[in-house]
Amino acid sequence: MKNIFTKVKTTLAVATVASIATLVNVSSADAASFELDWLGEQNYSAKGKFSYDDSFLGNIVTKDQLTDFAISFFNPEGDLLQNFTYDFPNPSSSFNFNFDTVTKTVLQSDSFDTPNGFDLGSNFATDVTGLFFYTYANAEEGLPEAKIFLKDDLSPEVCDTYPDCRLDLGGQLTATAVPEPGAILGLLVVGSLSRVLKRKLVS
Repeated sequence: MKNIFTKVKTTLAVATVASIATLVNVSSADAASFELDWLGEQNYSAKGKFSYDDSFLGNIVTKDQLTDFAISFFNPEGDLLQNFTYDFPNPSSSFNFNFDTVTKTVLQSDSFDTPNGFDLGSNFATDVTGLFFYTYANAEEGLPEAKIFLKDDLSPEVCDTYPDCRLDLGGQLTATAVPEPGAILGLLVVGSLSRVLKRKLVS
């Protein structure tokens, strides 16, 4: 009889865990979030975050699918230079960002105004100075492959001191998935109740 009650309690506990985990995950499964990181050759850096609707079925997320996007830039000493936060569905006219949902990578193999590049930070069309963060490729200018540039002026990409143009260049803009809060909580609940069940079964 004791074994029967133990099995019943175990079954109910497992069902409870599954229900809680399911409810927690359902409530937070409407957004996919990623953190952004970049480090240039001169040790300038960028950190950011973006999200899009998790129900999106396409392979490439563009500004039309984003729900939020923010990025911050830092000098080699780690001091904050500037923050940029974009509002959707109407970000800056110069904003360009493309993310492959299959490979989980930011597209950056072409110039800033193409589907395979990005254009973030200040607006080329309206800002004379600021922080311009973008990809650029032009074989005729000596850049056959796209590079990332972080600049605080509108000087040419192939400047007189290339590759030491201000402020920085090179590197890769990487994206790392942020675990959904519900998934983390669900795992914690499962782990906690599993330990309780083990103690009950042993006793």
